[in-house]
Amino acid sequence: MPAWPQALWAGLLAIPFRIEAQGVIIGQVTASGEPLIGAIVQAGSTGTVTDELGWYKLSLPKGTHQLRYSHMGFAAQQRTVTVDNADTVVLNVALSVSGRDLEPVVITASRYEKNLTEETVSMEVLRPSLLLSTNPVSLDAALQQVPGFTIVDNQANIRGGSGFSYGAGSRVLLLVDEIPQLTADAGDIKWDFVPLESVEQVEIIKGASSVLYGSSALNGVINVRTAYATSQPRTRLAAFQGLYLNPRRKNLIWWGNQQPSFAGTSLMHARRVHHWDVVTGSYLFQENSFRQGEYNRRGRLNLHIRYRFPKSAGLSAGLNSNVQYSKGSTFFIWQDDTSGAYRPLGGMDTATTTISEGESNRLSMDPYVIWNRPNGQRHALRLRYFFTRNANNTNQGSTAHITYGEYQFNQQLTSGLVLMSGLAASKSQVFSQLYQNHHGTHAAAFVQADWTYQRLRLLGGLRAEHFTIDDEKSPIAPVARLGMNYKISASTFLRASFGQGFRYPTIAEKFVNTSVDVLRIFPNPDVKAERGWSAELGLKQAFLINEWKAFADAAVFVQRYYDLIEFRFGYYDPEPVPGQINLQYLGFKSVNVGNARITGAEFTLMGQGSLGPVQVNLLGGITWINPINLDQQRIVDSILSTTDSLDAAVHDSLTKSIILNYRFCTTAKLSVDLDYRRWSLGLLVQYYSFMQNIDPFFEGTDPLLIYIFGQPTELIPGIRAYRQRHHHGQAIADVRFSYQLNERVTLSLVVRNLFNAEYTIRPALLEAPRNVQLLINASF
Repeated sequence: MPAWPQALWAGLLAIPFRIEAQGVIIGQVTASGEPLIGAIVQAGSTGTVTDELGWYKLSLPKGTHQLRYSHMGFAAQQRTVTVDNADTVVLNVALSVSGRDLEPVVITASRYEKNLTEETVSMEVLRPSLLLSTNPVSLDAALQQVPGFTIVDNQANIRGGSGFSYGAGSRVLLLVDEIPQLTADAGDIKWDFVPLESVEQVEIIKGASSVLYGSSALNGVINVRTAYATSQPRTRLAAFQGLYLNPRRKNLIWWGNQQPSFAGTSLMHARRVHHWDVVTGSYLFQENSFRQGEYNRRGRLNLHIRYRFPKSAGLSAGLNSNVQYSKGSTFFIWQDDTSGAYRPLGGMDTATTTISEGESNRLSMDPYVIWNRPNGQRHALRLRYFFTRNANNTNQGSTAHITYGEYQFNQQLTSGLVLMSGLAASKSQVFSQLYQNHHGTHAAAFVQADWTYQRLRLLGGLRAEHFTIDDEKSPIAPVARLGMNYKISASTFLRASFGQGFRYPTIAEKFVNTSVDVLRIFPNPDVKAERGWSAELGLKQAFLINEWKAFADAAVFVQRYYDLIEFRFGYYDPEPVPGQINLQYLGFKSVNVGNARITGAEFTLMGQGSLGPVQVNLLGGITWINPINLDQQRIVDSILSTTDSLDAAVHDSLTKSIILNYRFCTTAKLSVDLDYRRWSLGLLVQYYSFMQNIDPFFEGTDPLLIYIFGQPTELIPGIRAYRQRHHHGQAIADVRFSYQLNERVTLSLVVRNLFNAEYTIRPALLEAPRNVQLLINASF
């Protein structure tokens, strides 16, 4: 802006304040050279909001003041200014977009914007550049890059806090723009419904977070933050085509000379039109899988609209919507571990196959109102309607509706105290062949205080929550959290945290009644809520090498769980007859299995910037856990203390049995992107140690099976033999090459499972062989 308008502003604005014997500060807040509308400028309890041209005016008494400039989605900045009576000070500030800043700005852990180094818990951040370069087809594929995070057949697992529960329930809560997005029936995450084409940043909290987010945040939280429109219109277009190549073992190939393939395209456009912000996106995907009989077709549209009220600076309202239709089939269990690992149990005959075929519809509508007031208050009302419909050829369809609402109030005080409180409620309805018809409600209230004094930051919070399913009412569940962050030096931060959590059982866990070939699953209306807590001590060190800024983080942690819900194999005859076994009552049921403790340590490294002429982006880490079933440990300790004649094999077997099922005791991840002029090279390496324990049913060693059949008996072929052959850890490497054709267009080659490793994450489900894809990205 030319100098004369600033001088004119200074002259005009100074006149009345000379009369009042106060000083005045004026200026313009910008981002990327453009005026930033609705930015908050605060000096203690005094504040204002920038106008349509990004200008602000603030009247202050004589003295030295700390000014804070903030706006949702941008890194906050502070300035120190001294004013005298009748002074007029011109102070212009440029904010940086948080997703592109060297130090990420996050909101998930505290429900308001903070620098990552200020948080009291472990967090990881996935930036949009990483999502664009790796081209994940769903959110779970993107999260595989996060240290300490694993997916076991669609079940999210942070630091060993979850295992595998047949698609019912989740101890990790998914948020999309701070609103929970779990289905009303199974309480699971629909990974492919998240609009990755419109994502700005993904934040992951490690550890119990129920105080802020309630049930299902027992093990952690994933918050997907979608993009806002800026003053400059932008468009992103991507298209890709990929092929699955042949596995090392040629007898696994069922497709002949016609390679399994996948393809897709995505589009995102964002712009401002007067007071309106509009972001729209679309996604199309089709796959003919490497697993026989499995295919996927889906299409998605999303639209985000926000209106900024010109006469009420800081007030905005909007509507986010997302709709998807998909059709496909699901491969659940292999035929065997030899030639049938990519073929379904029961073959392709419709009378015997375990392949399930169907279609689904999903819709979310999220209206909201947000008011950022000049006095540091923030009011946010967010609503969500989430609809899911699943129909299949096995008479296991389900239609679910959930309506969710939340009001949140934030107040920043001059004493360095930030107060946050809120109310949340939901109502759900389920109409299902699989679970029958049910309804539920929930209501919650929460409060949190965050106080900063010089180098020390302290945090505390409480939540109370109540659930009903049909006529069953849960007791009110109070939980608490405490946190501390101490700035040892300019680049060293010590943190400690304690958080309680709980998870109320889902409708699926209580009422599912189904079977898949030999797997029968029974309902259990009496299953109780699971609860727990997690604690952590961590140290984050920032360092700078030339223009490359990095954060090294080390943490030790403990997670404690009570009344864990797991699907357990057993004999569930409602009217058992002594001495008789009716095989139709053999199967699985969700039960509270007891208590568990997970201790561990984690080291992560995140960096971004330039090392000489090369731009380097890095995210990596290693996680060690010791996941113990405490009830089983007591039994084993009793046996070992009273028996001296056990041989080594029995002793090792007993010791191994105390480890929780479906956990990897060691995992490591490393994702690196190197950019040099027009060329880019990316590498992702993942390591998983051997999964020590699975449900003994799958290996045929369950005591009940041995009792019935007189010997170990596998009802699903090949799992025990496969695990005996592959009893070591597994490393998987992906690589990507990119070339920037011009300012707008980039061409990439992505190779996943570069060394064509053969491995399983979940028993009886072999993962993909090497696959390649050609990707083109265009930005306008």
